[in-house]
Amino acid sequence: MHITLARTAVTALVMAAVLAAAEKPRVFITESAASKLSGNGSVGQLKGSLAFTGGTSPQNVEVMKTFSRKCRDVIVTANRDKADYIVRLDHEPINPTTPFVHGNKVAVFDKDEDLIYSDSSRLLGSAVKGACSAITNRSTPKR
Repeated sequence: MHITLARTAVTALVMAAVLAAAEKPRVFITESAASKLSGNGSVGQLKGSLAFTGGTSPQNVEVMKTFSRKCRDVIVTANRDKADYIVRLDHEPINPTTPFVHGNKVAVFDKDEDLIYSDSSRLLGSAVKGACSAITNRSTPKR
């Protein structure tokens, strides 16, 4: 009798965990590409190519890691087609007056690609926290 009751309780807990995971919204994280300029040039007899890359280095993996730590109510996905929300994070370029402080601009779009949230923050964690709140406070996402 006790074994059957224990099995039923364990099964119910497992099913509840599976259902809770299935209800979590899926989030696809992206960021804008860094500025790039390239071309060919010549000076007198010398010919060559010129390339300039600006902006900051991509930090998608860092953003994904931060999202998974600070926003446990979502599932980060690499499949844009399965995502309920798209989070776009842009990093401001280095400012000469504050070289060690970067700004983070975040925008959250729903499945219809409508903007539901945008903000700027100096700290990545704060940007993720705001985006997470916007996602989790929304009604059940459309599938």
